[in-house]
Amino acid sequence: MQSWIERHAALADLARRQLFFVDGQPRSGTTWLQLLLDAHPDISCRGEAQFRDHLAVPLDKAMRQRHQALHDRNSAIFAHTGGYPLPDADDTQYLLGTAILQSFRQQIQGGAPSAVGEKTPGNLFFFPQLQSLFPDAKLIAIARDPRDVITSNWHRFQNRPGATEADKLAFVRRVLPMANEWMRTMLAYRERFADRYRLVTYESLIATPAPVLADLFRFLGVADGAPLVADCLAAADFARLTGGRPAGVALDGAFHRKGVAGDWPSTLTPEMNAFVLEALGWSYPHFDWHP
Repeated sequence: MQSWIERHAALADLARRQLFFVDGQPRSGTTWLQLLLDAHPDISCRGEAQFRDHLAVPLDKAMRQRHQALHDRNSAIFAHTGGYPLPDADDTQYLLGTAILQSFRQQIQGGAPSAVGEKTPGNLFFFPQLQSLFPDAKLIAIARDPRDVITSNWHRFQNRPGATEADKLAFVRRVLPMANEWMRTMLAYRERFADRYRLVTYESLIATPAPVLADLFRFLGVADGAPLVADCLAAADFARLTGGRPAGVALDGAFHRKGVAGDWPSTLTPEMNAFVLEALGWSYPHFDWHP
């Protein structure tokens, strides 16, 4: 094991690279996007690290407990000396940043990519804290027509034997509030983070993959030549990811189910479509989706 000083120096070097985070609703194309980015020789992008749930939340709890325990001990036993200094929010942030960098260090396995990132659905809501830790960090978000997101989630997680249309409608109605929050936040970040943020759609990545991916490479500061982009697209091609099953051929329950845009009419009824559009139709012009 390296000494603390040696390891800390390595983490400091890593922190100077282009760190980034990928986000999108589950089943909106986040894994495909992550694989496209990771295929670039100068990018390392893995998923899912779950930094918020597995590090930020437990660390915050542990440090608040430590703060309270020291405070109580200082008050009860060492009031005459002032006791031991109490940890503060900066200490928690420092430990979180160190843990994230150590995870990235393990991720790159001794390599030297200039851009290092990961994708976890929910990074969108965690990004303000990440940005305070790493001011130069960037965020890439991918959005997909909510009807296709619902369709993909239904076939992946909800479509059990005996499931009825009523079950499906209840599921549609249940997920709409979170989808609404996701899209409002995605759009708000265009102004809030400006040059630190890119928003793409699953549909544009399907229709014009090369220019969309090339733009993301430029955003991360890596080479974006046409042959390189083509190689990355080939590495994350749907048929390659599924062992030969072409896009458009569905396999319910598979992680990569169908790989197309606009498939929702095969699953959602007109009533369900109306519910989605009533709740989320406001967003469609912003993402160039068609109701």
